[in-house]
Amino acid sequence: MRRRRGITGAGNLGCLIWLVVLVLVGHVLWKVVPVKIRTSTFYDSMQEQASFGSIKSDHQIEYEVLRRAQELQIPVTKDNLKVTRTRNSVIIEAHYQIPIEFFGGAYRYVWKFDQTIERPTFLV
Repeated sequence: MRRRRGITGAGNLGCLIWLVVLVLVGHVLWKVVPVKIRTSTFYDSMQEQASFGSIKSDHQIEYEVLRRAQELQIPVTKDNLKVTRTRNSVIIEAHYQIPIEFFGGAYRYVWKFDQTIERPTFLV
């Protein structure tokens, strides 16, 4: 085979661009995934507390939800948490925001959450 001297496998720029894109996506995932895990865990604990609505008072449910939010470092306070009891169900509402800073504070995204749980109360 004949060897061509002018061809050196050009394509380094495309590889570099894909590497930069991969690093950007990795950084975004590094910041977003832990927040999503914490909020999903908090949502699960809200569902659990609402399930025990027939044997717990509204104050106990509120206390447990606020304690779990503090453990998970989620900015829920008494002002943005609402526990309502109707004749047939328990409703827990939490409205909060979590700011996420990307690239050392160059970009800031505020993720808003409006989580509502409604569970029927069963007589025990």
